[in-house]
Amino acid sequence: MTPQETIRALAAHVKAAVYPNLGTWRARKVTGTASSGDATFDIDDIAEAAVERFLQEHNVNVAYYSEDRGLVHPFPDRTPEGILIIDPIDGTRSAIAGLEACVVSVAWADYCEAPTLADVRYAAIAEIKGSYLFSAERSGGACILNGAGQEVLPTLSPTTEIANMAWTLEVVGAPLDLVFRAVSDMASQTTLKGGFFILNSSAYELTRLLTGQLAGVVDVRNRLLKDFPQTREAFARYGGGRPLSLYGYDVAAAALIAQEAGCALSDAWGRDLADWKLLDTSEANFGSLIAASNPTLHARLVEAIEEGFARLRREGLNP
Repeated sequence: MTPQETIRALAAHVKAAVYPNLGTWRARKVTGTASSGDATFDIDDIAEAAVERFLQEHNVNVAYYSEDRGLVHPFPDRTPEGILIIDPIDGTRSAIAGLEACVVSVAWADYCEAPTLADVRYAAIAEIKGSYLFSAERSGGACILNGAGQEVLPTLSPTTEIANMAWTLEVVGAPLDLVFRAVSDMASQTTLKGGFFILNSSAYELTRLLTGQLAGVVDVRNRLLKDFPQTREAFARYGGGRPLSLYGYDVAAAALIAQEAGCALSDAWGRDLADWKLLDTSEANFGSLIAASNPTLHARLVEAIEEGFARLRREGLNP
């Protein structure tokens, strides 16, 4: 199989293993803590086992990194042909509840010691509850396949006005009052004509840009933590003892898919994401995200978030 065929097949294999457990009592059992500090559930263990089984059965000569296992070399006596960045279930809490906002995310990157988003060559994301399979090849465009294997064209929202956009905000492990203060004006504008949602699955949310269901995806947690260091105690309190944020592996596949479809992406300061390290979950490598279905809307989101943080500084932020 080619790298693209491999990761598509892997995503489908993990989906098949996870799907019967959506919304079950077994899926809700907390089994540990991931390297990122996030909670892991029994359904995560099922997905991780499916990844390992697929790679062994198909003799796929790669290293892989996942949230729960870290970096794994299934064939330590060989030089890997690449490294897979895998989030076996992005949106675990939705999967536990049996909701739609959960996907299997797989990215194929050049094999190196510290791969970045720029090193991702191929990407595949499978809806767990739905039938769509999203994929992309760098400089080769994005593709959506339905359950019958037929291609569905991406449909990006044409809206350029913040008030008219449907969008999501990431909030896991964050002091919600502070996050909402940073985006309150933007959120308030969208509640009537657009739509404001919290789904907590960055990969799922980014694929909704391709379906036209969303026009924006925003995560300002790391900017809040960096611009206002006094909030760290609050982040640690709600993060189970240490701050949580967006990690490179969360969007390794989804960022390439969205960009290849024509979406505009940056961090919460408006900076390029290319150098974001994919295997580093330390606080120094925390990430953030502003994604939009078109460059005009993206520029307006960057401006609106800048204004929101300037307002926090004027008001005097107290965690």
